[in-house]
This record gives sequence, structure tokens and C-alpha cells, in this order.
Amino acid sequence: MPIDLDKFKPAYDKWVEESMPDYLAGNVKEVIKKYPLIVSGDVPWTAYSGSPSEQTFAIVTSGGFYLKDRQPPFDTVSIHGDPSFREIPRTVRPDELGIAHAHYDHSLAEQDINVIFPIQRFIELERENIVGRVADTHYSFSYVNDAVSLVAETVPKLISRVKAAKVDVLFMVPV
Repeated sequence: MPIDLDKFKPAYDKWVEESMPDYLAGNVKEVIKKYPLIVSGDVPWTAYSGSPSEQTFAIVTSGGFYLKDRQPPFDTVSIHGDPSFREIPRTVRPDELGIAHAHYDHSLAEQDINVIFPIQRFIELERENIVGRVADTHYSFSYVNDAVSLVAETVPKLISRVKAAKVDVLFMVPV
């Protein structure tokens, strides 16, 4: 059963309207309890195949990372969240990354970005020939409540870029 965005949109709009007072008051836990979750009975699962040593890997995290000096931070104020993504190069240094995500404790990620963006571990795996290649570009999202924009606009852009980069495996790190 595919996701029915036409059915979700009115429920989402109602949630935004009803939740705005709690959201503005900072009662995020109450707001999230009422979110109209999308429940799909059909998981688009593809079994892993191939040999990691012959494949290209890219990382997608929802940790809210952005390049401090080159990219705008994610919107952390809107009830809708921010459905955009940031491209992160494989050559990134931890001190070049900022975190714009208002809904988790950043302390562990600030100590070691690899807990939610394991780029350095993947590069080590590449050097050891365990994975064939680590892609030049990786991706970060922040929190997103606006599933319609995410699914209809952002995800197709991401998929297009991943395919153009000939990535075989996307390593997903949800936060």
C-alpha cells in the first residue's frame, strides 16, 4: 500500500492548526503525541546483494548537519520542520560542521560526529578494502514534520543525486 499523501495532507493541516498553541508554548512532547503518523502496510524492502568491496556507499543522516561557512542551517523554528537536505563532502572535518536540529541532545555528536554521521569510519573501511568506495557526497536532513513536501519534492531530488553519483548503498542513520 503506497503512502496516500492526499489523505495525509488534511490530517497534517488539522494537526498543525490544533498543535500550534502547544508548539508555540514549547510543549513539543504534547505536539508529537498528536502527529498523524503515516502507517504503510507495504515496506519497500530490497534485500542486500552484492559485495561491499565492489560497491559505492553514501551516508544519509537526520542529524541536522550543515557546513558552517558554506550552507544555511536548517530551520529549527517552524512546526513544519525543514524538508531540505544538505550535501556534505567526504572530506569534511568535524570542526566544519554545525548542527541545526532542535529535537535531540547534541552532546555525543559534538564529541564524535561518527555516532550519527560515520564518515570517518566509512573512509577507514574503504582504506581496508572492506567497502569499494565512499561517495564524494553524503546527505543530512534535520527534523521534518511536513511529510508531503519531503516525499513529493525532496526525496526525488535526493534519489536523482544518488543515482547520478552511482551510489550502490545508502547507509541511513536516523536520529
